[in-house]
Amino acid sequence: MDFSMRIMFVLLLISLQLTGGDFSPSGERSATELNSYLEWVTSAEVPKDAVSFKDKTNEYYIAKHLPQCELCFFDKEKSSCVTWSSNEVNKSFRHVSYNEIMFLVNKDNFEMMEWKECTNQKIPPMSVETCNGYFVAKNAFGYVRMTALSLMKEPVNVPTKVLTLNTDIKMQHLHVVEYLMSSVVTAEILEVLKHFQASNKNCKPAKHTVKLDQNIDKITSYQTGRTHKFGVNAEISVNGTLPNITNIGGKLGLKYDYSRSRSNTASVVEKTLHSVGMEVEVPPNHSCTIDITSNTFTAEVPFTGEITRVYKNNKIHKTFINGTYIHQEVAELQTLVNPCQPLSDRIKRSTLLTINP
Repeated sequence: MDFSMRIMFVLLLISLQLTGGDFSPSGERSATELNSYLEWVTSAEVPKDAVSFKDKTNEYYIAKHLPQCELCFFDKEKSSCVTWSSNEVNKSFRHVSYNEIMFLVNKDNFEMMEWKECTNQKIPPMSVETCNGYFVAKNAFGYVRMTALSLMKEPVNVPTKVLTLNTDIKMQHLHVVEYLMSSVVTAEILEVLKHFQASNKNCKPAKHTVKLDQNIDKITSYQTGRTHKFGVNAEISVNGTLPNITNIGGKLGLKYDYSRSRSNTASVVEKTLHSVGMEVEVPPNHSCTIDITSNTFTAEVPFTGEITRVYKNNKIHKTFINGTYIHQEVAELQTLVNPCQPLSDRIKRSTLLTINP
């Protein structure tokens, strides 16, 4: 069987989380569903990094009132939800307790929020949704909740803006601060790479060399707790000292001869040609099977790090993250000759030696 072996030397996926999907402009996409840095939380007080805005001299926090999930612009001084009428500038206040609402929180203010004007009476992508298709919006009368349907009913001459997530990112950089070596998870996987069968139909012993030449890919990556997929070409770079795998039981002394033919690609894949061979003596009128096996060592090392994000407007945002460094490589290749079996009488004393891979 044709076998293709891929070694993930350092499986990395830096990825910072907007899990799922692209950011195509079609349809309404909720920023809170696709991004874990922006989330709704309950709190006995206004939480740190709660998203807020100022209306003249007053500051309001974006929240949602439970259980109906109504949009609430929370006034901390009055402990009330403020409502702007959609057809007048007057505001009304409704007293609420903290256990009745959830606050919109932007951890470390890492995400860049902006009011984006609706065009063609459509909700822009990556808008902030409370639930059930209601988005945070503002118009000439004040701050309101808006649906795609209600937006279409708004007068064309009344501009409406919706709170959205800015995804215009120029580059991102992950700096690994510390590897938590006390929490390492290791494993070893034994796998048969190639199975050979050698049959000697001769009356004398016969020798044969079995050999496996195999390209192995090494890919460098980090896996963080947040997996971001951006619909923009944002460069991603990583720095930080790699953990010493020998300190966590890694078998790095490869017990076989190998030659290297390396070629680096843009995706940071290093190809190495590995060869392993063995001479096998097959007794007369016997059949022998030979297995070439690999013992792959895997280590998952938790780490802490800092992500720096640079937007296209040159603003810089930073946040700390937790992630996992994954190291996979072949620790050992072995050639195993299984006990040979006699051939049946009807095919003995032939003058042929056959090798069936």
